[in-house]
Amino acid sequence: MSDDKQMSPEEQLAALGIAQRSMQHASEFGARLLGTYVIILGLLFGALAALLQVYSPEANFVGFMVITALFVVGVVAMSLAYARLYRSLPRGYSKKYLRGFILSLVLYAVAVALIAAGPMGWGMTVLIGLVVAAPLCLTGIAMVRK
Repeated sequence: MSDDKQMSPEEQLAALGIAQRSMQHASEFGARLLGTYVIILGLLFGALAALLQVYSPEANFVGFMVITALFVVGVVAMSLAYARLYRSLPRGYSKKYLRGFILSLVLYAVAVALIAAGPMGWGMTVLIGLVVAAPLCLTGIAMVRK
């Protein structure tokens, strides 16, 4: 603020209102953007978990390594996106995102452990993908809607 021009209390309140509306808009945009990224990551994790059942290390080691590399790339990309957006998120959204992310990671680890059970039918493979994708997708939908 410049010392040349003093703002009246009404002008200060108006400027504060404009700043608060701008911050609210930025916060809503950040939540929608992160929600979109979270939905995409959830779908990626679900698809990769389902593909793990098809391309097990014994059946196709190269396919397994590609799936594992895609998983790592997805986690790194989401971590970078979260690092850029977490300051603009509404209160509580960081915890909501982290709960969904951790739950999906745990379910993905269970899907990896299920590889040892042997080949599964297509119905079970699709179910595994849906279960792994659900926490992140539901979290993302909640973020986008608010």
